[in-house]
Amino acid sequence: MSGWVTRRFGGRDVEMRVHHGAGPAVLLMSGAGQPGEYWRPVVEQLGDRLVISYDRPGMGATPWPGQLPSLAEEVATAAGLAEEFGPVILVGHSMAAFHAETLVRERPGAVLGLVLVDPSVEWLTAPPARSGTGAARTVSRIAGFGLAGLGRIGAGLATLTQSSWTLPRIRRYLSIERLRQIYGQPDSLAMVTAELMAYRSQAWDLMAVRDHHRWPGTPTIVLSAERSGAEQENGRQERLARMLGARLWMIERSHHLMMLDDPATIARAVRRLG
Repeated sequence: MSGWVTRRFGGRDVEMRVHHGAGPAVLLMSGAGQPGEYWRPVVEQLGDRLVISYDRPGMGATPWPGQLPSLAEEVATAAGLAEEFGPVILVGHSMAAFHAETLVRERPGAVLGLVLVDPSVEWLTAPPARSGTGAARTVSRIAGFGLAGLGRIGAGLATLTQSSWTLPRIRRYLSIERLRQIYGQPDSLAMVTAELMAYRSQAWDLMAVRDHHRWPGTPTIVLSAERSGAEQENGRQERLARMLGARLWMIERSHHLMMLDDPATIARAVRRLG
């Protein structure tokens, strides 16, 4: 596996890592505020495959752009990666399902198959109020005052509540140098906040994409975490699977961070598609 390097895709600098192996390539897309390092257990399960993971601008060595990320920007970055290594098997977790679905609809030739890992699903009926960057800038300032340790505490609590991992195991995992660096940087914490603030606007923009770009019939598997909770509310993931003509796999005992709880099933879904 290569180290993390900075490259420019879709007009933005991102950090990426390539695990060299056989194609077709697998492109891993993280949910809101989650570093690519969280995919490590899945990469290990796909040991013989070409696998690309990346961190969006602001996380790691790239600066936060100072704005909320748009759906179009996220898709342009993913499209650049897919074009360089593809066509790819696309794996999108949580909020990255918005980016993944849009990429498939707009550039179907770049994607051979799609795995949605406990995807975020929204059916908005009215445009949300547009959020500003105030919260992200405040978080960045607080971290800059020497309170960066709050980022690691927050990451630990989020992982504890969204996975089956024990607290000692989470502490060991977050002690990896890259994760210590990421969650100690003001720009990374601003980026996490900005992505969360952009959630509803990106969900709304996806609705417009669906109106203008038909679903191309790309083979798709939706992995639904049994213990995720909110993601399954009102059968939203089941409805998404029907709309995409996808197979729906209910993953028992998995929480939202399925890449930690059941990486083998994610790898199995990837292999099923190509």
